[in-house]
Amino acid sequence: MVKAAIFLYVFFSLITVQVFGQNEAITEAQLFYRKRVQLGANLNSSGLGGINFKYGWQKTGTKKNMLDVELARIRHPKETRIYGSSETPNQYTFGRLNMLFALRTGYGQTIFLTERPYKNAIQVNFNYALGIHTAILKPIYLDVYRPNLDGFGGYVVSERYDPDKHDNKSRIFGSSSFFQGIGNTSLQFGAYGKASISIEWGDYADEFHALEAGVVLDVFPDRLPLMAYQPKTLYLLNLFIGYQFGWNK
Repeated sequence: MVKAAIFLYVFFSLITVQVFGQNEAITEAQLFYRKRVQLGANLNSSGLGGINFKYGWQKTGTKKNMLDVELARIRHPKETRIYGSSETPNQYTFGRLNMLFALRTGYGQTIFLTERPYKNAIQVNFNYALGIHTAILKPIYLDVYRPNLDGFGGYVVSERYDPDKHDNKSRIFGSSSFFQGIGNTSLQFGAYGKASISIEWGDYADEFHALEAGVVLDVFPDRLPLMAYQPKTLYLLNLFIGYQFGWNK
């Protein structure tokens, strides 16, 4: 609830700045733009974020069909960062089996709820998309201290996290390099649905800036192995807020 309140506060504060800005009528001749391209970045309520691309083509005067592509990093709700046990410890997430990157590719629509006849005026849109979620699962490797067989001293080795082997936190020094074990990355497939409200503005009709806030639901029929000591993940629900820049053509 706290994260949701922060998201909404930031979003509507930024909208207010645009609404009460000084507006000037767009006097150039207006064309009927059939296509639009959008690039953007966002933050999600898991504490991370992603980048996105949208390509739209006209369906009616107030609707555009949209190709929606997004790559995001998502945390499991139970992930907690802690420090390892060495004198110069690295942080790691105890119990995390895999790091999740979400590749969403889908189809949807942007519905224009209002128009912007003035420079710096705002236009309000409703957006939705449905599609395929490709879950990119990068396995977790930890730097683990292992004593020598003779009982004198020891060494540090990078090992893939196994809850049956790595239950002693005092021997975990922290996360290994991100690239350790990257060759063992796997894919799982699911579906997603996304809905949002976007507020766009701009000096010219063919270019615009936009703020977008909404909710996205990811569902995985084959549950994702993200955390030890937790059930495999069937779904993830996140709020998001983002900025986009786009062109009408």
